[in-house]
Amino acid sequence: MDDSCTIKEIRQINISDYEHIESIMKAFSNKIRLAILDALVKNGQLCACELEIATNLPQPTVTLNLHRLYYAGILKKMEKSKYTYFSINEKFLSIINSVLSIKG
Repeated sequence: MDDSCTIKEIRQINISDYEHIESIMKAFSNKIRLAILDALVKNGQLCACELEIATNLPQPTVTLNLHRLYYAGILKKMEKSKYTYFSINEKFLSIINSVLSIKG
C-alpha cells in the first residue's frame, strides 16, 4: 500500500485576494454590529442617534461600530444637516438575513 501524498497541480492561491472578504467577516463578528444590522433590517434607514437609543450604548461606541460596517462596504450613509443616516447596502442583505437567522 502506497501512503505517499500525490501532489495535484493546482493554481497558485493569492491570499491577498481574500482581504475584502476578511474585512466583511470581521465586521459580522461583533454582537454590537449584529444588533445594529438587525435594527437596520427591521427599520430601514436610521440615524446614528436612533441607533444609540435602540442599543442603549454611548455615541462613541455606536459610531465606531457604524464606521466599521460602513468601511467594510456593508452600510451606506447619507449626511443630512448635522445628522448621518445609515442603511444596508442591498448587495449584503441576503447574507445579513442569513447570519441573523442563526439567532433563532
